[in-house]
Amino acid sequence: MKLKNYYYLLVFIPLLLLFFTAEANPIRQSALIIDTSGTIDQSTVELIKEGLNEAKRQDAEVIILILNTPGGGLSETFEIADMIAESTVPVVGYVYPNGAAAWSSGTFLLMSTHIAAMSNHTIIGSCQPVEIGIDGTHLINDSKTINALVEWLQERAAMYNRNTTIAEEFIRVNMNVNATVAYNNKVIEYVSSDLTTLLRMINGTNVKTINGDRTLLTMDIEEVWYKPSIGVLLIRFFSNPVLSSLLLMIGVFSLIIGISTPGHGAEVLGGLAILLSLIGSGFNISTLSIIFLAVGVLLLVIEIYATPGFGVIGLGGVISLIIGSLFLIPSYTNNQWLISRDYMNNAMIIMLVVILLILAFFLFLLYKIIKIRKKKPSVGVLIGQKAKTVDRLTPGVIGYIRFKGEYWQAKADTTIEPNTDVIIVNKEESILTVEPVKETKG
Repeated sequence: MKLKNYYYLLVFIPLLLLFFTAEANPIRQSALIIDTSGTIDQSTVELIKEGLNEAKRQDAEVIILILNTPGGGLSETFEIADMIAESTVPVVGYVYPNGAAAWSSGTFLLMSTHIAAMSNHTIIGSCQPVEIGIDGTHLINDSKTINALVEWLQERAAMYNRNTTIAEEFIRVNMNVNATVAYNNKVIEYVSSDLTTLLRMINGTNVKTINGDRTLLTMDIEEVWYKPSIGVLLIRFFSNPVLSSLLLMIGVFSLIIGISTPGHGAEVLGGLAILLSLIGSGFNISTLSIIFLAVGVLLLVIEIYATPGFGVIGLGGVISLIIGSLFLIPSYTNNQWLISRDYMNNAMIIMLVVILLILAFFLFLLYKIIKIRKKKPSVGVLIGQKAKTVDRLTPGVIGYIRFKGEYWQAKADTTIEPNTDVIIVNKEESILTVEPVKETKG
């Protein structure tokens, strides 16, 4: 009986120790880090949507949103801001690494996070909308647009007790501030040189989420970098505004070549490039750009078929395509983008250089096509030319001769041995009539 009691005791004590050990060492929570570096577009929306769902699934303690961006789509920025506001997991916006910048819509996102932080030597601001015109880029001062953006950004700043005056100046005067100025003026809450330090700094901070107040426990917490799905990576690749614009231009030029010389696959390549471009841009392309591109294609097709020679009509088509390509670059009035002026200027330079190179290549092809179309039929040009027999030719038997590196079927009224010089005297469809070269006496 005593042995039986000891047996129960031996089983019960390990179970009891296991219970207390589990209570003393709860499952270690994590900080989910989402890197949104690059332009803010539809791929960023999908990335953050996936990341928020993953953080909720993992019951993460906090989400760190890495911001290093020239700006991006306004509608996408608002959509992301709404997702952050509805997140049950606190979101920390962090401009990182050192030397990074969160301009335009990047600043909008930073102001929308539960906690705003910046790394050393980083910059935010430059939120005044920019548009592209024939004369280049210029700032938008339309009061309706500016007032709407100011009101939105000030409301987000006020939601988290941040400086609403500077939030307004980000838009009205295109103000920029570094991490020190932003912290001293209560635009952000923390300045930290790295992620680990930031997590230690925000430990114990009280955050108000959609589910109420929550105290962050982030001391020595596990840092987990979120890995997006393949679908998001593909969308992110094709969503690059410069790449999607270039794909559209390549597609347009390929269609022109395909129309000119069908059957070689250029039209298929053009269709695929245009489709990928539309997917990457979210079907959000400037109407003005579409008009110029359509006119450019029409004029070049007319030049090729109606008035071959590449004159004024062809030149007009080329100019229309160049202007259309420039309007593909994202700007506020074109595609509702809120992006820095420097980014747009650089994009214009890249687009112009690449488009001109592509244009030169396709114009060379068009030139060759037009040259071939203008070439007069070469009826009778073979007559009188010299060739050399390959086979032994006899009356009534067709053999082969070699003419300028090409093999032709030929016949003769006399017997001619192989490797003999002959003169072409007639052509009936694809069969030539030849006779031996008569030797001249000296």
